[in-house]
Amino acid sequence: MLKLFAHLARKRARSGGTGWVPILATLDDYKQHEIWLQSVQSAPKAIGAGAGYLADLEATGICIVEDFWSRETCALARDEVDRIIAQYPKYVNGNAKSDQRVYGANNASQLIARFANDEVLASVASAYNRELTRTAFTLAARMPAMTGNQGSGEGWHRDAFLRQFKAIIYLSDVGPDNGPFQMIRDSHRRPRVLSDMKAAKLKYMQYRLDDQDIARILASEPDRLITYTAPAGTLILVDTSTVHRGMPIKAGTRYALTNYYFPENRIDQSMYEKFDVLPAT
Repeated sequence: MLKLFAHLARKRARSGGTGWVPILATLDDYKQHEIWLQSVQSAPKAIGAGAGYLADLEATGICIVEDFWSRETCALARDEVDRIIAQYPKYVNGNAKSDQRVYGANNASQLIARFANDEVLASVASAYNRELTRTAFTLAARMPAMTGNQGSGEGWHRDAFLRQFKAIIYLSDVGPDNGPFQMIRDSHRRPRVLSDMKAAKLKYMQYRLDDQDIARILASEPDRLITYTAPAGTLILVDTSTVHRGMPIKAGTRYALTNYYFPENRIDQSMYEKFDVLPAT
């Protein structure tokens, strides 16, 4: 009976609206996912330093790794990003109004491919997802300061509900004015997902949030907003089912790489077409 009730609530929630119906449907989604996570008998293991990364990720939804790349390597990578954007204008994504983005930059640069193919990070992704996972492609992003920009990702959003893992590396120093990564703490955990939906009157599977939504969520606990300023070479491993954004950039140019990880059984040609991924050159 409860399953039938949840099914009907989910069906009704998809038609829009706020209130207890989308909350109930979301509650059931998360409960079912938690049951699946606990049922996995032989989950992949994180290797090397990845075991520590995974522990942080499981505890807080994010892991910060300092000096993952040297400043010299980051400078070379910035040059590669500039080259790829200039050399392949057809693949500079037009959907991002602020970022200059190329999906699949790993297919045009041995250095960026090194980040894409990092075995330790892939092992963390697999262990976190509880199934074999790999980098589908790497996003190279360059964001110059522009009037009215909304930051990387075009404002507050989730990449997905339930679990979603990405690895981001700052290729330039990122201070308060350079578009740092921001996250709402615990916004990926079931109790917070539900209470945040109630506080901000969110719809079922609402991926994008505006500033008023965020203000309602943070009204009673403003310290849930965390801003990650850091020097070039800093690695951010994060569950992007959290509510997050790149803060609007006020000065300079922000460079970053992002590995998009997916379970192997979900990676296919339609995914590459959806993101207009630069093919191997």
